[in-house]
Amino acid sequence: MNQTKLLAYTFAFSSSLFLAGCGSSNDSGTADNTSLTGDLEIAVTDAEEDFLSYRIELESIQLKKHNGSVVEVLPLESEIDFVQYQELSELFAVLSVPAGHYESVVLGLDYSDADIVIQDEAGVSYQASVQDSQGNPIEQISIELNLNEQEGIRISPFKAAQLTLDLDLEASNTIESFDPPIVSVEPFMVGSTSLDIEREHRVRGLLKEVNTETNTVALDLIPMRLRTGQFGDYNLSVNEETIYEIDGAEYKDSEGLALLSQLSEQTPIVAFGGPSEEAETRYLATQILAGSSVPWAEKDVLKGVITARAEDVISIQGAVIETREKAGHFQTDVSLQVSEQTIVTGYRLGDADITNLSVGQRILALGEFDAQSNTFNSQDGHVRMKLNAIVGEVVQASPLALDLSHINKRPAETFDFTGTGVDEANDANPDQYEVNSSTLDLSLVEVNEWMQVRGYPSAFGTSPSDFDALSIINPDFGSHPARMAAMWEPNTSGGLSVESGALLLALDNAKSKLHLKGVPGSSKLDMSVEKISSSYDTGRFSILTRGKGIHSYSNFEDFLNSVNNYVQEGYMVHRLTAKGQYAESNHTLDADYVTLHLANIVE
Repeated sequence: MNQTKLLAYTFAFSSSLFLAGCGSSNDSGTADNTSLTGDLEIAVTDAEEDFLSYRIELESIQLKKHNGSVVEVLPLESEIDFVQYQELSELFAVLSVPAGHYESVVLGLDYSDADIVIQDEAGVSYQASVQDSQGNPIEQISIELNLNEQEGIRISPFKAAQLTLDLDLEASNTIESFDPPIVSVEPFMVGSTSLDIEREHRVRGLLKEVNTETNTVALDLIPMRLRTGQFGDYNLSVNEETIYEIDGAEYKDSEGLALLSQLSEQTPIVAFGGPSEEAETRYLATQILAGSSVPWAEKDVLKGVITARAEDVISIQGAVIETREKAGHFQTDVSLQVSEQTIVTGYRLGDADITNLSVGQRILALGEFDAQSNTFNSQDGHVRMKLNAIVGEVVQASPLALDLSHINKRPAETFDFTGTGVDEANDANPDQYEVNSSTLDLSLVEVNEWMQVRGYPSAFGTSPSDFDALSIINPDFGSHPARMAAMWEPNTSGGLSVESGALLLALDNAKSKLHLKGVPGSSKLDMSVEKISSSYDTGRFSILTRGKGIHSYSNFEDFLNSVNNYVQEGYMVHRLTAKGQYAESNHTLDADYVTLHLANIVE
């Protein structure tokens, strides 16, 4: 029997679940013939907010047909820290499901053992308790997303279909207080029938086969930190640009693929990449990790940012630890121990050692975690360096120097730069942070501008300079990618209206913020959104009304019509999040993403 693929992803900024599958070529016949099946691929993601950890249990994922019948598509209950998926999605499963027309998706979440850590503006972290919108403790929650598109999800062996689901943390949670730390939860899931191509996508599993003639790699999928379960198989492609890290050594092009082909079956594999321009939905890997380079059962995992260093002891604040027994959990402070035997990768192909582990560097380490002493031993282990982002105001254009605001989204005050310089007088100074930008064009850079720089801190003990730049973003406040959030006081009328193809906002009785992408602290600037429009052909626009569930639209006009109907019925806006291009000149957000929580007078 022919079977096609249905793909699903989950993320952590707005936790997204992507389901891609097969749709019928017509509205009758095989569309509801349960003797036929299509393959379903499942994945996870989320949206960025004030959360350092958001670990809950994903209990179930169900597809509901138009006739009310339900299909369970989650192979195994899974503990997920959605914050770890802010910048990527992960392929969760490829499963065969009965053909048919599915009109809604039901997600089951368990908060009974939730690990939720929040941070305030000063970067101080707090372990939070959770409650529902009425202030009651919560455990299991079920969310149903109604797909208002006329096609819904049509799964058959003949035509590919896709669905992306986001559990938006910003729209789903309210930080009630930091003392005591309390978060109110009302999950808001967003859906669309397309894949978010702006994100990097990750595939994990066990090696089945490598074909050096067709440049393909076949895997048995084993997502996240799971070790068992039937999640299906998956084929990915590579090309001459793909880089490899195998057992702690780095390779590229055909050499890496040849070595990969020599590995035994069931060798752990992690691939990063996304859809290929050459072949529509085929997954093209830009990087492949294999063997001991993969965080697997025999190693504990540490993820975090270096905040201080004293010789071979490195301080990590706000770390995430993954052990053999437990999925990712947050640790306030961890000491990372390294030695000359520690393998360091990720900076330049084959050209990194422990001196590259300097203050501000984002890392993933493999080794042994001792909970009693709160130390992580990588003296005979492996540390992988990640790309970093620094943000600040330009205090000198050439050579470039910044007054640092944030490093990897953490306030500059969090970091101790002692020892970063060739001597004490040359330690990195966050007020005058010197950036090596020799390969970049800085002709348009001016003093007092905001700047985001991506790259790597200079090796420990070598400043000046302090940072090696690979790219720069010079934000244009007149037109810049942005995300906004607003919450109105209860029973606020007139907070929202529909006029001339746009949402008009009245924020007098609302708490609101506008965050410019790559500019931490921009929500404090004197900027506001008065109107939300959309020039996009498709987007993700959703409405939550208590008692009526969540309804999702890909067309902004359809979304507006529905909003207008609710407003005419007397519903009032309670909460809104939106993402798009902000224009300061007319206070407008050109959005491809909007969530709207509407309340009636009795809420």
